[in-house]
Amino acid sequence: MSSWERLEQIIEHLGLNVNSFAKEIGLKRSERLYQIKKGNYSISKNLSSIISERFPDINEGWLLTGNGNMLRSASLLKKIPLYGIGLEDLPADLSVLTPTDELEIPVLSGSDFAVVNNGEAMSPEIAHGSMVFVRKVEVDSVLFGDIYLIISEKFNVIRFVREYDSETLRLAAKNAKDFDDILLKKSSIQAIYKVKGVLSMLSM
Repeated sequence: MSSWERLEQIIEHLGLNVNSFAKEIGLKRSERLYQIKKGNYSISKNLSSIISERFPDINEGWLLTGNGNMLRSASLLKKIPLYGIGLEDLPADLSVLTPTDELEIPVLSGSDFAVVNNGEAMSPEIAHGSMVFVRKVEVDSVLFGDIYLIISEKFNVIRFVREYDSETLRLAAKNAKDFDDILLKKSSIQAIYKVKGVLSMLSM
């Protein structure tokens, strides 16, 4: 397996694309990754250290050599806290909450937490009652067109994020027939999370 194939496997595992992955690991441009894709470079020790530090479930030895497994042993994988409260009650400081449960889902192990979606704005993409798995990102690393959970001073929502201007985001619902777009100042965002995966729930 080539260096690029290993990187590609990680990017797919994290539910990102090349550009968002570059931003997540602190690269200003993704050109360095595309050079690896072209076969011009291999994964350096410095790059592997950056990736494994940002995503602790990734096996750095595998990333460098291809030997072993992509993920560290299951016992070392982080359990995902599930908060059984409504999205509107989710605080910016999660340390004040006690998880309802802790989930072990390897493919979603990079998630910071999961919460139950109790609205219809993102239906049918994210149905009412689905568990939504998210990972915290910086506002400046948002990729327009992706889905995010946004905690702001006035409200919490899950929406597609689109650009409005340099200071403002436009939040769009999948169910655009029943929900209008929202304009939100970046300065009012207390926390923003990339939606990494969704699991439908038959019952709570």
